[in-house]
Parts: sequence; structure tokens; C-alpha cells
Amino acid sequence: MKKIMFVLSLFVFSLSAFSQTNVLPMDERGKYTFLEVAELPLVKKEVMSANAKRFFKGYSKAIKLNSSEGDTAFYGKGKMVLNKSLVGVGHPTGEAKYNISLELRNGKYRLILTDFMFTPYERDRYGNFVPVAVSTALEKSPGKLNNAEWEKNVASIARESKKIADKLKATMSNTIKDPQPETKKPATISTTKW
Repeated sequence: MKKIMFVLSLFVFSLSAFSQTNVLPMDERGKYTFLEVAELPLVKKEVMSANAKRFFKGYSKAIKLNSSEGDTAFYGKGKMVLNKSLVGVGHPTGEAKYNISLELRNGKYRLILTDFMFTPYERDRYGNFVPVAVSTALEKSPGKLNNAEWEKNVASIARESKKIADKLKATMSNTIKDPQPETKKPATISTTKW
């Protein structure tokens, strides 16, 4: 019985250790980067451009579109709030600001989230969680004392980035371009006939 309990506890421990390895890869500049390239062969380039604009408009509170190069590239800045939850009750632990880049080609697109800056939250005197004045680049090593919390934040950023990518894919896979609203001319009124 002791052997079974030991093997079972070892198995549970290995599963929990495996679930913590969801980290972001680093790019050639040494920055954590979330990259996703998706192929959508049935979607035309004009429709993809309209879908990208719809995505940025739908996420207008979390992602601000800064610039675009025609209908092929969109650049912006975003912010995600990271939550810590225990059995349904949670609170925000911090926020991560990032740069977003969306580039379109015929039948595929590339999403890049990079330059993550983490700002932890703390309670103010009213019990609200507010951001601390100091932001830290995600690449900066936190040291031994805060390493476990830092790894949880990196894993949480990776999960939130995946959620953004999934919502983008759902938006981009729409194959029908929205019809342009027709502008109706106001009815002319004849003042000569009554």
C-alpha cells in the first residue's frame, strides 16, 4: 500500500511540475515573444484585412491600434490583467503591457506579442487592487526569492496570449466580408405641391 501511495504521489507531483512548463520562448533579441502563424487558405486577403480591423475594434479596451501599413500590417499596444484564483475566488496579481503585431499575406497571418512589461498590483488603503508605480521587463531575472511567483506570472501571460490568439483565429476565419452600409439620400420634400 505504501508503494502505491508513493507512486501515486510521485505521479501527481510530476503532473504538476509538467503543467508549470508553459513558458514563452525568447526571440533573437532576448525578449519573451508569443508567435503564431496560422494558415487560412479559404479567406481572401481583403476579407482578412476587414477581419483584422474588426478584431482590433472588438478589443478596443485592451488593445489600441497605433498604426497600420495599408491592409497588410497592423501594430498596436495592449494590456492584459493577470488573475490569481483559488476555488472561484480570486484577485488580480498584476498587469502585463505588450506590443502586438499582426501581418497578413494571402491565405495566412502572423501574430506577434512581445516586449512584455509586468506591473504588480497591491492593495490600497480602501482594499482595492491598484498597480504599483514600478514596471519590470519580463526578461529581468527576479532572483531566488520571487522566482516561483515570477514563473507563475510568465505562465499566466502565456495562457492569456494563447486566449488572444484563439480569439483572433476565430475572427480571422470568417470568410464573408461585411457589407458596406448603404447611405440613403434623405427624401426630398416639394414645397410647391400641397
